[in-house]
Amino acid sequence: MARWRVCVGFVLLFGLALTGCAPRVGRSAPHTLTAEATPIAILTPTSTALPIPTATPTATPTQAPTSTPAPTTEPLPTIATAAPALLLTPTATLTPQAYLPTVPVDWALSLWETEVVLNTYGWEQALVPTAPDDPIYPYPRLDSGAVGPPAPRAYHAIVLENAYTRVIVLPELGGRILRWDDLVTGRRLTYENPVIKPTGWGYRGWWLATGGLEWAFPVDEHGLNEWRPWQYERLSGEGWRGVRVWDIESRTGMVIEVTLQLYAGRSELYITPRITNPTESAQSFQFWINAMLTVGDGNAPSSALRFWMPTTQAMVHSTGDGSLPAPGAWMDWPIHNGRDFSRYAEWRSYLGLFAQEATGAVGAYDTAADQGLVRIYPPGVAQGVKLFCLGDLPSWLYTDGESRYFELWGGYTRTFWDYAALPAGGVLSWQERWYPVHGIGMLSWASAEWAVAFRQTSEGLALGAYAPLVNTGRLVLLRPEGTVAETWELSVGPGFPFEAHYPGGGVDWTLQLWQGETLLTTVTPTP
Repeated sequence: MARWRVCVGFVLLFGLALTGCAPRVGRSAPHTLTAEATPIAILTPTSTALPIPTATPTATPTQAPTSTPAPTTEPLPTIATAAPALLLTPTATLTPQAYLPTVPVDWALSLWETEVVLNTYGWEQALVPTAPDDPIYPYPRLDSGAVGPPAPRAYHAIVLENAYTRVIVLPELGGRILRWDDLVTGRRLTYENPVIKPTGWGYRGWWLATGGLEWAFPVDEHGLNEWRPWQYERLSGEGWRGVRVWDIESRTGMVIEVTLQLYAGRSELYITPRITNPTESAQSFQFWINAMLTVGDGNAPSSALRFWMPTTQAMVHSTGDGSLPAPGAWMDWPIHNGRDFSRYAEWRSYLGLFAQEATGAVGAYDTAADQGLVRIYPPGVAQGVKLFCLGDLPSWLYTDGESRYFELWGGYTRTFWDYAALPAGGVLSWQERWYPVHGIGMLSWASAEWAVAFRQTSEGLALGAYAPLVNTGRLVLLRPEGTVAETWELSVGPGFPFEAHYPGGGVDWTLQLWQGETLLTTVTPTP
């Protein structure tokens, strides 16, 4: 395992990850987004106690090519989308007095720079320049025979941390999140590859299986520029800290930015992509967040891993399972031909699936470790949801050893076969919340403020609720005829999930989550 060196002297273990690559199917034509006078207000302050930050650095950009200018902070024309961008700002005033004393809030918040050491193959010496007639020009190919053996290598890193969550950002490798920890449970959420090793996958024909969360742009698979150094700046405001990473993409000339934020007293990570087209013509693009995860204990997904993807059908992107539909065809979700694909154990061969519906939430939960992760996104803007599992692919393709992972993707377009077009001078931005969840048994429903579990067990009904910030509400258990069986008043937060059991029950029982007089959701038990 590679070792971490951090300025305060603690040692962490690290690694990398893999990809959901597959046979290609013909792409549909790009859909063009037209310029509009009204901006999508994503990066402007709001009236909440902890505003979304403007691009105000606490330090000048460093550790990046000096020839790459910073993105402009002047207002630019914005583009229309299928629906107004959803601004996921905090809905509660974050003062200690706003919360019940039974659930304490830890207001710790920090941001610093350090160095990490990762065992890395000598891939840079194997890069081969391309000519204009190469489909990936101006990006390099890789001569796999010229790759050198692995050796320890130091990387500059930025650590963003509050009392509940820690993320470590690596500007030198595409501005990616290298590691994400749930500090409440002490678990690492992201996959840890013991060595940075080039694979034969990806749009370029090679890709670094580094792990964590990467930003894939401006093409499908893993993008084109995720392997090279990005610029960065540290951001700071009242009650929050952040990091912005960006790069000017060589093929299109577009600027791709990703802003990461943590707020004091909250466990979720805010991710704000921003795409700018400063050129004089429209540019075709895709943008995807690829999270390479394990979620539970150990450095591989367990057979107890469950996927929560609220859709009725999924499109196959790629698979080695001959019993499933071909790439581009639909299959039922989660049950297809008697197999429950919400269970990781059913992904016997490699398989990538796109959700048919964009509902605004998706997640995964390891029921044995009692740990999961939720992605909240604006479905009228960012419509892509994809799951990929390695199945029976051998681990030597992407690592040294037996570690494994799964991928949870979030994209602007619906599939890898759909491209968008950003007009000249256009700007596109939206915001997502990703948060760890634990202590509720599984995942049955989630929103920006709540996660709910409701399942049938051999002992009866099990239910639970989690909130990424301290919150109050009410769970109501209803019998099949609609009468109330039990009610639980909730006061929960990042370190204080709620879980309860009720004897008996059945599939016709329902569970409601209320906040005040508002019914937030009604769920049925998951077997």
